[in-house]
Amino acid sequence: MNILIVGNGFDLAHGLPTKYADFLKFIDFFYKHKAQESSGLELIAGEDINCYKYFTDLFNSKQDSEFDQYLYDQSRKTIHELSDLCKDNAWIKYFSEVYKSREQKGKDGWIDFESEISLIIQTFNSVSRDIQETIQKGGVGTVLSQRQLNVLALFLEKMDSSSGMATHVWKKEEIDFWKQKLLEDLNKLTRALEIYLSDYISNFMLGNGLPDIKNLPYLDKILSFNYTCTYQRIYGEHPFLEFDYVHGKADLRNDIQSTNMVLGIDEYLEGDARDKDLEFIEFKKFFQRIHKETGGLYESWLEEIQSEKKIYEISAIVKENGIVKKHHRVVKYHKVFIFGHSLDITDKDILRKFILNENVKIIIFYTDKEDYKKKIINLIKIIGQDELVKRTGGKNKTIVFQKINTCTLESDSMREK
Repeated sequence: MNILIVGNGFDLAHGLPTKYADFLKFIDFFYKHKAQESSGLELIAGEDINCYKYFTDLFNSKQDSEFDQYLYDQSRKTIHELSDLCKDNAWIKYFSEVYKSREQKGKDGWIDFESEISLIIQTFNSVSRDIQETIQKGGVGTVLSQRQLNVLALFLEKMDSSSGMATHVWKKEEIDFWKQKLLEDLNKLTRALEIYLSDYISNFMLGNGLPDIKNLPYLDKILSFNYTCTYQRIYGEHPFLEFDYVHGKADLRNDIQSTNMVLGIDEYLEGDARDKDLEFIEFKKFFQRIHKETGGLYESWLEEIQSEKKIYEISAIVKENGIVKKHHRVVKYHKVFIFGHSLDITDKDILRKFILNENVKIIIFYTDKEDYKKKIINLIKIIGQDELVKRTGGKNKTIVFQKINTCTLESDSMREK
């Protein structure tokens, strides 16, 4: 079985602006066009001519024919929906501020939604636990620790809720309010991202594909951590090629209720707390994948891989004259190619299941030495250094790295995913 696993770097390699930073610029353009529509002032295209053209067409659609009427109705629907999704959205306000802050400090402006969400949610979860402990001791609430204050200061400032925060006593009702607010706004953010990907990105022209992908052996399965159908658009598909969009697939026809796109965080709790502290479970990706019914086809692929390994182990042991002996056989390896995925720990639960198999060869594509280094570090976080050393050395190594020599691939920064 040959499996291709793709992350956001796959889309970036094909020239698609699918970083989270690109999405924030898109939202910023939307706000500017709305302001221009109400003020009558002319909007300058600036650096991003694609965004400018998209919103110019969207806001200036006409009603000169029946078909134009349909386009006009769709345009107004998209405008109104984006307005509702972005209005007072806590996450969009916070991400935009973080992004601008990084740019002002001379940094690359890169932002990882999932890491930022995880930091905020873990801190609110920590405050909630402190409140519960205080209540058990007869108190009513708690004051933020310095660490909690440092994390939440900018976030609450953007929501005009930072006044007197250093001495404010937090109560359970406030945690309940923020949990509900953040969950609702995360769902709105996810749907806004779906519109961006399915209506804006889908109109981008794509090239002829990458030789590194074209030269892969006949593929049986594709596991995508992306929301887009980039592979099908460029390379097509055959009747036996099976896809699993583990984080859902962008579709403009959806709404905030029907979207199956997963945008969340990795499990951060340990031990018994993983199954007992469920207050913020709806923000976690594994929960969203189940709740949004993304399918999890990859589990059946893993079952097939592991069942063949068991058959090999059983058949390698036979009885000769009443003595059990092991017979050496050539292992039939499955191949898993990983292209454009940063191997970030947020997808650890899935990646580990593929990597930690004795009958699976993992081929990881990288762009340059810096990308190579980052992937090694991330692999250590996923499987541990002992496993990594064992699987990258010796005659029977199961992990190999392959340099991309045909294109410039950016790191997977839409997480991203």
